[in-house]
Amino acid sequence: MAITPSCSDGYRRGGRTVDLGAAADAVRALLVALGEDPERPGLAKTPARVSEQFALAFSGIDADLGAVLTDGGLVETEPVRGVVALTKIPFRSTCEHHLTPFRGHADVFYAPGDAVAGFSRIADLVGLAARRPQLQEQLGERIAEAMDDALGPRGVVVRLSATHECIAVRNPASANAEAVTIASRGELSVSEVLGELEGAPKVQYRYNEASSRISETDSS
Repeated sequence: MAITPSCSDGYRRGGRTVDLGAAADAVRALLVALGEDPERPGLAKTPARVSEQFALAFSGIDADLGAVLTDGGLVETEPVRGVVALTKIPFRSTCEHHLTPFRGHADVFYAPGDAVAGFSRIADLVGLAARRPQLQEQLGERIAEAMDDALGPRGVVVRLSATHECIAVRNPASANAEAVTIASRGELSVSEVLGELEGAPKVQYRYNEASSRISETDSS
């Protein structure tokens, strides 16, 4: 969901106006509290820049995540026996404890029921769900819940792997440590989709960040 300008000092996000002026004032006050001079040349435009950046980073707060999958209609299909996966979907979100970024990749697996979503819609869902302050665990749950509610699949598993800036600030030696979280719904077993059990055939797709294209990969 894009943020569009509505006036000189605010953005419209869904039915709510984001007050960029108030946000910039808060950034300015923070700089003063930390002993900086927000009027010096290097920082004079920083409060406005930061307020716009956070407005974009939080643009998923009021979003209807299910609508990302259903707008334009779902694809009705005969029941698919296997598991469908879209992997390596890049995302960037914001830790709600420190307001610092965490970024990584999402792997979304689901066992379709009577309908499937376009693969690009799943990638869009991950990107939009990430645009808010939250914990990584919450992000995975939101994606899984949107998939479950909108598609009615037999099961969903969402695996997120991400590095966290808050870890890097506190312990630079662990900057590349990855946090892994898994959310699931329905009958699809986590061990199955992670390859620990043999089961139904799997159709796997990989999202290419550079080209924004989705291609089939060998899942054997």
